[in-house]
Amino acid sequence: MPAQTLSRSLLLACVFGLCAFADDVFEVGVAHQVRAAEIYLSPDGDDRNSGTADAPMKTLAAVADAVLASQPGPGKEPITVWISRGRYSTTETVAFDQRFAGTPENPITLRAVDGELPVFDSGLNLPLADAKVVDAPEMMERIPAAKSQRVYALPISNERFRNALRPDSASCSVDGHFMTRARFPNVGFAYIDKILSEGAVYAAGRTPGSRPKWSLDNPIGGRFTVREKDVSAWTREMQNGGHAKVTGYLAYDWYRQSHPVASVNDSVVQLANDSRYGVRNVAKVPRRFIISNLLCELDSPGEFYFDPKQSVLYFIPGAELTADSILSVDGGPGPLRFDGASNVLVEGILVEGVGKGVASIEIASGNNVVLAGCTIRNSSRPGVVITGGKRCGLRSCDIYDVVNHLTLSGGDLKTLEPANNFAINCHFTQVNASDYYGAVRLRGVGNVFRHNLLHNAPGQLMTFGDCDHLIERNEFFNIGFEEGDGGAIYSGAAMWSWGNVIRHNFIHHLMCIPQLHPRGGIYPDDLDQGETIEENVFYKAAHRAVLLNGGAGHRVNRNLFLEGYIGIYNTQTAAKKLYEQMPKFKSGELKRGDKADYLYRVEQAIGPDGWNQEPWASRFPLFRQIMNQGKMRYYPIHCEFTGNRFANNFRNIEYRVASGDQGVKDVGEVPFIHTDDNRDIGMNLFRDPSSLDFRYVEGAHTARLPNVPFEKIGLIRDPDHRPHVPEKVAYRTAVRKHFAGRASYDPQAIFDPDTINESTYFNTGQLLTNLGGLIHPPPSESP
Repeated sequence: MPAQTLSRSLLLACVFGLCAFADDVFEVGVAHQVRAAEIYLSPDGDDRNSGTADAPMKTLAAVADAVLASQPGPGKEPITVWISRGRYSTTETVAFDQRFAGTPENPITLRAVDGELPVFDSGLNLPLADAKVVDAPEMMERIPAAKSQRVYALPISNERFRNALRPDSASCSVDGHFMTRARFPNVGFAYIDKILSEGAVYAAGRTPGSRPKWSLDNPIGGRFTVREKDVSAWTREMQNGGHAKVTGYLAYDWYRQSHPVASVNDSVVQLANDSRYGVRNVAKVPRRFIISNLLCELDSPGEFYFDPKQSVLYFIPGAELTADSILSVDGGPGPLRFDGASNVLVEGILVEGVGKGVASIEIASGNNVVLAGCTIRNSSRPGVVITGGKRCGLRSCDIYDVVNHLTLSGGDLKTLEPANNFAINCHFTQVNASDYYGAVRLRGVGNVFRHNLLHNAPGQLMTFGDCDHLIERNEFFNIGFEEGDGGAIYSGAAMWSWGNVIRHNFIHHLMCIPQLHPRGGIYPDDLDQGETIEENVFYKAAHRAVLLNGGAGHRVNRNLFLEGYIGIYNTQTAAKKLYEQMPKFKSGELKRGDKADYLYRVEQAIGPDGWNQEPWASRFPLFRQIMNQGKMRYYPIHCEFTGNRFANNFRNIEYRVASGDQGVKDVGEVPFIHTDDNRDIGMNLFRDPSSLDFRYVEGAHTARLPNVPFEKIGLIRDPDHRPHVPEKVAYRTAVRKHFAGRASYDPQAIFDPDTINESTYFNTGQLLTNLGGLIHPPPSESP
C-alpha cells in the first residue's frame, strides 16, 4: 500500500462530519486506519482483470462495479480505489447512486496514488505529428500573421472532431494550455463607430409574445460600423463561408452578450438575431465588442480557428510543440456524477476537456461526497455543480479555464433546513481562458464558502442568494475589471435573502473603468435584504466598497475601509416608484414575475405570506417586521452601520435620496438607519500596507479596532492536498505595485479607447501560476 500521511485520517474525519468546518485543521493528524478493500485502476489496465495492484482495471465504470461487488454491506468496511498516473479517456459519466454507501468511519475513497497525477480527459485527442507550418502564399494572404510567426495547419478527417469543433462555443487545448478562438482585438475590446440600427429587441420574461424568428439569411439584429478599423478582410472571410460571433457590451456596461454575425458588407456589421436591449449607446463611452472566429484574426499565441469547409484546424500554440504534443478538443461528458451516494471521497485527480453534460463533476444528491485536492480545467462546461445533498463539497481544489467554476447549492428554502455543503480552501481563476466570464454561484440554505481565492475575472465572479450562507476568510481581487455595475460578491432582487453572513474577507484592487457605471465590492442589489457584512477588509475596492441598493435589514459593522472612494452606500431613490408600480403587476399592465415584481417573487420562493408563516416568522423576525410595513418595506429601513473604520476614502458613508450632489443626505439624519462609532483611522496602524499586510502593529488599540483575523484569510496549507500555498506577500506586493498611483475609482478620469485595454487587463491568473498558485499547473508553467 502506498505510504500515508498522518493528517489524511483527520481530513476524512473532517469532511465526513466530525469537524467539517473547524478552522485551519490541516496541520493536525492522527494514525491512519487500515484499508480493508483495495481496487487498482490504471490506463494500462484491463477491465477483465481482478483489480489488484498487479492486475489493475482500466475504466471507472469497471471500478464502480467492483466497488459494489466488494462491499460486504453498506459501510461495513472501508474501500479504496487507487488511481495510477496517466491519461484516462472519458467517454461516459459514471454514476454513483445510493448503492455506494460508505460511513464516516468506513468511506469509499477514489484516490490518486501518492505522488502521481491521474488525468480524466473528456476531450477528443489528436497527436500533432501531422500539423504543418502554414507557408502557402494563398494561405499567408488569408492569415497575415503567418508571415511573421509559426501558424500550424492540421487536417481534421475524423467526423467526431469536426462536429466538436464546429460550434462557436467549442474550445480546445494543446498540451494542457487552453486555446481561444481567433479574435479581434487580442486583448480587450474594439469599438462601434456608428449604430445604424438597434435591431430586434426581446427580453425573455419581460417582452410580451414569442421570440422573433431569424436566420443568417434573414437577420434581425443590430447594424453598426467599426471605429478606425479596415474590415475588408472580415468581409472576405464572411463571403468565404465564415461564421463569426460578436461578444460585448452593446447597450449597457453590465450586460455582456453574444450574437452570431450575419454579414460584414460595406464596412457594416450585421448581427443575426435579437438582443435583450438592442444595440444602442446609453453610456458615456463607445459601445464595445469582440469579434471572434475569423481566420484573418488568427495572430496570437494560444489562438485557433477551424475551417469547416476545408476541415482544417489552424492554430498558434502557446508553447513550443514537441514530438508528444497533443491537441484536445472539448467533447465528452464529465467522468463522475453523484446522486444518492454517501461518504465518498475523491482525491487528487485532474479533469479536463469536458464539452457535454451538466458539469465536469456533478453532485445532485447524497451525503458527505467530497472532492479534495482535485483540479478541473480546460472545459467548456461548468467545473463543479452541487445542487443537493448534505455536507457535500470541495476542499483544496483548483478550478480554472472553465466557462463557469462552481454552483454550490442545497438545502430547503421552504423549511430553512440547511445543507451544509461547502467549498473550502479552493482557487478559482482563469489563466488562459480570456473569453470565459466564469462564475461561482452560492444558492440554497446553509452552505459554507471559506478560505478561497478568487481573482482574474472580467465581471462579477461570485453571486449568492437565498439564506443562511457563511462566506468567510476568502480573498477577492482583480474582479470586474471590464464591466460597469456589478460587484465582486453580488446578490440581487431577493427580499428573502436573509441570514447570510459575509465576514473576515479581504477584498482589494477592484479597479473601475473611467466613466462606466459605478461598481461595488460587496453588492446586495435591487432590494436584497438582511445581509450581515462584518469585519472585512476593503482596500481600493471599486467605487462603493459596500453597495446597498435600497435593501432593508442590512448590518454593516466593524469593517475596515481603506483607500477607496465610498465606503458604505445605500439609497432610497427607487423606493417610491417600486411601491407605486406593484398594482401594475397584479393587473397585468406589467409582466407578472418580472424582477421588479417583488412581492410575487417572494411568495413564489417561500410561500404565500411566507414571512408571517413558520419557520420564517420565528427564524427571521426582523424580516417579518419589515415585510408587514407596506410602503416602507421598499425603503432601506432597519439598517445598521456601526463600529466601522475608514482611512483615506473620498466619503465614508453615502446615503442618497435623489441623484446629483444635492441628493446626498447625512446618514445620521435618516431615522430608520442606525449608525454609531464609525470613525477615521491612520494607515500607520497596519504592519506593512506596501505588501497589503493589514495586521495591526504592536501596541495598536485593538479594543477599538475591528477584530479581523487577517493572517488567516485566503488559501491555507493543507499537507495532503495543498502542500504549497502561493506566497501572499509576493503576489499581493505585485498587484499593489501594478496599480500603484491609480485610484480604484476616479471621477475625473476619461475613458480613452486608445489606451484603456492596456491599462485594464492584468492577468493575475498567470501571475499566481508562476508563483505556485495551482496544484497541477500545465507542465511548461510549473514554477
